[in-house]
Amino acid sequence: MSNQRDEKGYVIIGEAALSLALKDLDITVPSIIRELTRMAEGSISDERIHSISEARNWLVQATERDVESVPYIKTILGLNDEKSRYSKT
Repeated sequence: MSNQRDEKGYVIIGEAALSLALKDLDITVPSIIRELTRMAEGSISDERIHSISEARNWLVQATERDVESVPYIKTILGLNDEKSRYSKT
């Protein structure tokens, strides 16, 4: 994603992660990618489909580099820890 589109891409990735969390599913890079694909298939806006595609491509490239080097992704994946902590109480 380009710098000016980073925020929009992060929001879309966050939306996918939130959708997974609300469904009580594990939040992993592959599950986020699948959720983004599902979101694109259900979208009727060409602009939204394009934004989802860019976010998905960025996420795939980020995982090829190293997820641990991408703080935003580490934060999202950390939601699993939060979910586990709250489900035990």
